[in-house]
This record gives sequence, C-alpha cells and structure tokens, in this order.
Amino acid sequence: MEIPDSKVHMGACFSKVFNGCPLRIHCTASWIHPETRDEHILFAAEEGIYHLNLNELHETTIDQLYPRRTLWIYVIKDILMSLSGKTPQLYRHDLPGLVGKQSHRFSLHVNRIPERLVPRKFALTTKVPDTKGCSKACVGRNPYNGYKYLCGATPQGIFLMQWYDPLNKFMLLKHFECNLPNPLGVFEMILTPDEGEYPSVCVGVKRGYEQERRLKLDLININTAPVTGAMSSAWFHTNGGSGGSNDADMEDMDGTATVLPRRESINVVNVSQLDKDSVLVCYDNVVKIVNLQGKPRNTRKQLSELQFDFQIESTVCLKDSVLAFHKHGMQGRSFKNGEVTQEIVDKSHVYRLLGSDRLSKKKLPSWRVVVLESHLSRPIQREGTLTEEGADLYILAGHEASY
Repeated sequence: MEIPDSKVHMGACFSKVFNGCPLRIHCTASWIHPETRDEHILFAAEEGIYHLNLNELHETTIDQLYPRRTLWIYVIKDILMSLSGKTPQLYRHDLPGLVGKQSHRFSLHVNRIPERLVPRKFALTTKVPDTKGCSKACVGRNPYNGYKYLCGATPQGIFLMQWYDPLNKFMLLKHFECNLPNPLGVFEMILTPDEGEYPSVCVGVKRGYEQERRLKLDLININTAPVTGAMSSAWFHTNGGSGGSNDADMEDMDGTATVLPRRESINVVNVSQLDKDSVLVCYDNVVKIVNLQGKPRNTRKQLSELQFDFQIESTVCLKDSVLAFHKHGMQGRSFKNGEVTQEIVDKSHVYRLLGSDRLSKKKLPSWRVVVLESHLSRPIQREGTLTEEGADLYILAGHEASY
C-alpha cells in the first residue's frame, strides 16, 4: 500500500510493509542475509529485537530474535551490536545464527540447551565486558584509513572500541572517566583526521552570542583524553581548542579576563558529519552546515542554512539534499539552492522516523532504508469507544536512486 499525495515530488512515497505492529520501537537497522540475499529490517524495541523479511511480506510476520529490551542497534558484517537489558549493556549478536535458530525454533537440538550453558565461543549472543550502564552509542568510519570505531557513554565516562576484522568484533582501545551532560541529548562521532587517528564525540551544541552567527560544538577529543583517569570535568576540545574544562560548569571568557554570560544550549534534533570539515546541525525549523569551529560553511555547491516552515522532528542526509520529517510527513530540500526536491504531507496520520541506515548490494550502489511508523491522527471509534491499534510500518520509496 502506498500513500499518494498531490505534493509528492520526484515520485517519493511511503510504502507500507506491516499493518498494526504492537511493538514499542526505539530504532531500526537493515541487513542482507549472506546466503539467501533476503533484505531484513531489524527492530530494537522494549519487547526485544525483531526482524521483518522484506522478501516475504506476504507472510506478514515480525519474528523475535532476542527477548530483552533494546534501545539501539547497529549492523556490521553480519554482526549486530545492541544496547540491551534492563540496565543497558553492549551486546554482540551473530545475525545468521539468530535468524537460522529462529527459523528452526521447533528443533529439539537447538532449544534443549539453555543459552547461558552454551560455551562462549559458540554463543550467538555475548555481553561486551565493562559496558554496563551504557546509555548511548555511536559508530563511525575514518575515511582516510578505513578504521571503524564504536563509542559508548556510561555513567563513568566514555569508552572507544575499534572493529578488528580477524576476530570479527569490536576491541576496546580506550576507557576514560569524565563528566557528561545530563541528560545526554547528543552523542555523535566526528572524525577529525588532522588532529589524530581517533574520533571526537559531539555531546552538545550551544548558540553563539548576539550578532554572532556561529554555533559552539562541544567536542570531546578522544585523541587527547586521558585513559582511565579520574577527572572533575570532561576533557573538551571545543571549537578548535586543544582541550580544556567543561564550560557547562563555568562561564565563558573572552580572552581579556572578562566574564561573559553562559551560552544557551540548543535542543538539537540531529548532528551529522557531512565531510572532513562540514557538520550538519538541525534544531527547531533550521538545518545549518558549519565547520568544526561552528562557523557557517557556505560554498558554491552548498548553502550554509536551510529554513523549513515546520518544526523538524528528525532528518536524513542524502548526497545532495536533506530530508526533514515532521508530524504529518516529510520535505526534502537541496543543499545547493534550498529548493524543495520532494514532499509528502498526510494530515490524517502522525509519522515518526525509526531509522535510516545504508544498505549495500553487490555490484549495486548503496541506498538508504528509511523506516517510519504511523498512527491515525484520531483514534478509531468502535462500538461507542475510542481504540488505538498498533502502528503501521512504512519504508520511504523513491527518495533517491535505490538501484
């Protein structure tokens, strides 16, 4: 089922893949099975980890892979990383094994041995040591050396891991103590090759002072952060500085010992790195492109600011445009000239973006799998009572050249 709309540009539409899903979903990821080549959507939900085979939509079933509450998931080379459990912790899951076990769930030799008694090297799901209490995680790739990193935020600070191909797992590189903002709204990796091999992590954005167009990115530079040392505040690398104290705990200085008012923190929707020196920051109804010092980055090929006429709830970055999602749909605008490239509006439904990761196929370009859930704007009235059924699940089709 597709939702048509007179405001759709370039053929974009929401295509329904599941009707009435009862799960309380936090996010999604996508994966291609290495043997069957079937495309799967994976769901991280309060009820556990589930998957939907897009090549078997006629069966209309979402199957459980793992039963524990899950807040975040990420797929890398047939391995699923997740933040799962009542007190979240990083887990590693063997996806082909879990899907194979699920498809043979009535086999006695699979279910007779409890998972906790299976030798660790044969276990399909394992805990990552020293990650208990991890509330946020992010993954990034250094484009210059190809290394992939995973950062996690814990009550004690931040840990940094690197993907190691021979063992098919993330290995711990650094674990250091620091104070993070509470609540932690932003936790995104920023690759800064000129300043070291390891990434920085953005943990907040603040407004500039009056008559100042720049933003202030709060970046923790992992290259200079000490390893496992008690600190009274985070080791911040902020707007090009070389480390210092957390200015959330002290006033800003202007270089002449003059105390300035504290900068106002922004309720950021999204922070995404576009290239070596470009970061997209979205808040309110604005998308800004700034450099690592927070200054507007305006070039011939790219505007530094895009204005939308609605409150942005989430964004997806494409190669030449950004998709901004709101309560009743989506609008895309070109980075080059700010023109509307595509738009979907359906006021009878309320939409929420669940995930938008890249999916690659052999001999074909990668494409973004954009997954949304939808509820009716008004609950259905049946037999004199109002009832609200499960959410319908959609993928966004036609938003870019998928194949």
